[in-house]
Amino acid sequence: MKLNKIFAVILCLALLLTSVGTGHAAEENRISVVTTIFPIYDLARQIAGDSDQIIITMQLDSGVDLHSYQPTAADILKIATCDVFIYVGGESRMSGWRTRSGKPSTPI
Repeated sequence: MKLNKIFAVILCLALLLTSVGTGHAAEENRISVVTTIFPIYDLARQIAGDSDQIIITMQLDSGVDLHSYQPTAADILKIATCDVFIYVGGESRMSGWRTRSGKPSTPI
């Protein structure tokens, strides 16, 4: 089951890399990706390679405990303005962040 989710994330990123996105980053001909934790950030970075068309940002700073993390207004703004938001964790916690960002979402 976990392997299927990882495969779906990789597939979605590959599709995003080959398509033109819509939104703020697309106006600059770049795709903005925000991830929550380092393993997902690193996976996205490896998929993107050396492309200068993709901006990948990790939401959490190094050493921050994911279980007690509360996003700031700036964090919500990052989520709201990105083209892709990749996260791991409980659906109820993350769906609250997505709802506050005002962006529609498609969980994978």
